[in-house]
Amino acid sequence: MAFSKSFTLNSGASGNYIRLTTYRWDRSVREAVALFALYLDANAAQTGKQPLVPYIAKLRLTGAKFDEYLGNAVLQDHDAIGQLYLAAKAEPVISDFGSDAFADATDV
Repeated sequence: MAFSKSFTLNSGASGNYIRLTTYRWDRSVREAVALFALYLDANAAQTGKQPLVPYIAKLRLTGAKFDEYLGNAVLQDHDAIGQLYLAAKAEPVISDFGSDAFADATDV
């Protein structure tokens, strides 16, 4: 799973493939953090090339939002990675490209 959306960095480099690269969650405090990296394209990501930027956006889910996407009841029917991608499109992210950077991204 990944997103497709074009981004141009301040350096002038452009990429159009975004992939979740790392995440962690702590059920005891109901908090999750996920980092998304920008790659030149799908081929670059799939062949192990370095991302253009280690992370283009950070998603943080706490409390009720954690429960909504990663609670036990939700994960009975859905996988955690898929839920993090779903949340990244619907919830605010921390990014130089705005809190809704992935809202119109295409799932690939």
